[in-house]
Amino acid sequence: MSAILCSRCSRSLWHIVRHYSFKLNPKAVVIAAAVRTPNTLQHVNEEHRLTGMVIDELVKRTAVPRDEFKKLIVCSSSDMASNDALSSMARNLGLKSCQTHAIKDEACSVSGLQMSLECLQRDEEDWIILGDTRTNIKHQAGKILASELMTAAVPVRKTPAVASSSENVAKSSSGAAALALTTAQMAERLQLQPLALVREFFIEQDNLQAIFRLNNSQPIQLKDVHSWELVMPQQQHENLSMLDDLNVNEVHTHDISQITATHLLTHTVHALPAGSLGCVVMESSNGECLLMVLEKLVPKPENLPQLTLYTKEPCPLCDDLVAQLERNFAGEFELKKVFIDRKENVRYLRLFRHDIPVLFLNGQFLCMHRLNEEVLRERLVAIKSGGAEEKKT
Repeated sequence: MSAILCSRCSRSLWHIVRHYSFKLNPKAVVIAAAVRTPNTLQHVNEEHRLTGMVIDELVKRTAVPRDEFKKLIVCSSSDMASNDALSSMARNLGLKSCQTHAIKDEACSVSGLQMSLECLQRDEEDWIILGDTRTNIKHQAGKILASELMTAAVPVRKTPAVASSSENVAKSSSGAAALALTTAQMAERLQLQPLALVREFFIEQDNLQAIFRLNNSQPIQLKDVHSWELVMPQQQHENLSMLDDLNVNEVHTHDISQITATHLLTHTVHALPAGSLGCVVMESSNGECLLMVLEKLVPKPENLPQLTLYTKEPCPLCDDLVAQLERNFAGEFELKKVFIDRKENVRYLRLFRHDIPVLFLNGQFLCMHRLNEEVLRERLVAIKSGGAEEKKT
């Protein structure tokens, strides 16, 4: 039986990745920005506040005018979800053009993701925000990247005086995450640089059918898929042990009750190496599975990476940031300044009025309020790694 499953898996994997090099379809779905809250927060019983904070930063990370967003979908495991409360939140955040959909979903929140993808494919909306909030998000220490974490000031719990004996112990706490989804055509119109492209997605009756979906019998090189992220009930993890026999690069399993679709996708699009593919399989509360293939998009600068600083005159914090850049990253970047208080830049004034300095790297959000050296180093290393791989090929 194992041999049969392996054969079927190989054929299905070919179906999943065989189109990964096709030319970009203007209607292809892209993830423009993705962000999540830090691990430890005080607001354990204030999911609505967490949601508002993470959505507000998400919008700023896209650099998209707030009236461009047409749909806001938020999934929660608690009873806090209501369309009236969500509509009020959207108005307070300046998202006055958004239709709101509050969904109570205790299992990974696949329903909200499916709704978002299908709306974009049908050309019903141009920009969609998908958010998730939970009180039992499981965090694996050492796995979360600085670039995926919210940079807005968030009060955090004081850590115990005695640290855990293992840095890799998983912890559960309250958390929220959000994605900005649109089409490649819309991103191009606004001259944006998305984080990732959705190469393919489909729904199957269960996780095994999703992975072993048959379409083509030709073999593939499984190294084309850099990593697999599998979300399902804990008791089903052992059913996927045959993936080890197929020599896939990385397989990570997640308990369906302790992660959300948005948290997982946020981490995946930040963690994937430049130009690589990631496959995400998520089981919904009704047992169906959504499978997505993502490609990490990293802009390739012609010369040095370009930092864009959103600033105004005067701005002492901006001056401090520039001095810090020149001191610690000299020769590694080119700097362009955009003055948000000029008439032609009113779009950025409305977004960043209270947040400067705001810094983008090659058209993608980097940090705001102050320089985040950890994130900048992460991204510069990713750009250099992508360039080195391109030279090899």
